[in-house]
Amino acid sequence: MKNSNLFWGGILVALGVLFILNNLNLLDFNWWGIFRLWPMLLVLLGVTLLPIKNSIKIVLTLILLAITITLLITNTSFLHPRTYHFNWDWSDNNFTERSYDRGDQYFYEPYDKSVDEATLKMEAIAGKFVVVDKTSKLIEFEQDGNIGPYVFSSRKNNNHQSIDLSLKDARFRTRQLINDVEIKLNPDPIWNLYIESGAAKIDLDVAKFKTKNIDIEGGASSVYIKIGNLFSKTDISIASGASAITIVIPEDSGCEISTETIFSSKNFKEFTRLERGLYQTENFDDVSNKVFINIEAAVTSLRVRRY
Repeated sequence: MKNSNLFWGGILVALGVLFILNNLNLLDFNWWGIFRLWPMLLVLLGVTLLPIKNSIKIVLTLILLAITITLLITNTSFLHPRTYHFNWDWSDNNFTERSYDRGDQYFYEPYDKSVDEATLKMEAIAGKFVVVDKTSKLIEFEQDGNIGPYVFSSRKNNNHQSIDLSLKDARFRTRQLINDVEIKLNPDPIWNLYIESGAAKIDLDVAKFKTKNIDIEGGASSVYIKIGNLFSKTDISIASGASAITIVIPEDSGCEISTETIFSSKNFKEFTRLERGLYQTENFDDVSNKVFINIEAAVTSLRVRRY
């Protein structure tokens, strides 16, 4: 028996039992919580690639299976609906007891022309996150929803500006979640985007911007990335589970894709496969602008196309 079949067979049995108990109202199960276990898929993939005997792989798989099932069955964050509250008075920035309020937050950082490169680090745990337009400021962030508050911080080091958008003690109820975020960026600096994602929809149309790095790490997300040819080398890195990923790149840029995936579909029609998990466009060696894509994913739909 293959160790991967053993693992997935045990997971399906455990999930089936949880479904039955949930439908019989014998157990109140929070299905959003399961996505927190997606890194176990990467661990399993690593086990299958280890240069060890199959018998040892089966033992390791059984251990992983036992850990995963234990987390599914015993972890209270999965078995009980997590009720979140956050204490934030949107009107006067004082903390008061309010639950499920819907409000707005707006942040911006003025643009200093001495800034050549900027880095945005953001928590996109849940909701919709969209880059909508350019701005004369360095960045504008606008949120409408009931998750928060977001905390904005900025620091400058010589010609580099770092922006951090993180959630402070964020508490919410998943079934009533609203979180719509719109971001505007200044087109002059070189941008690095680092996003920690959960169950979110991420739409990064950054074709009008000079993008050096785009790094997304998360669970069950829908990710759309469109880049331009305004910077000579762009690195895109995505680690996810149970996601739909679409990346759009310029036709006149060379592109190399490196993937480590499990139970995932790939659509790389305009790429040549060099070896397992490695793909390139035909013009890769002939052009100066290059895009490097690294994807680690499980149970994911991957699509890379050119325009």
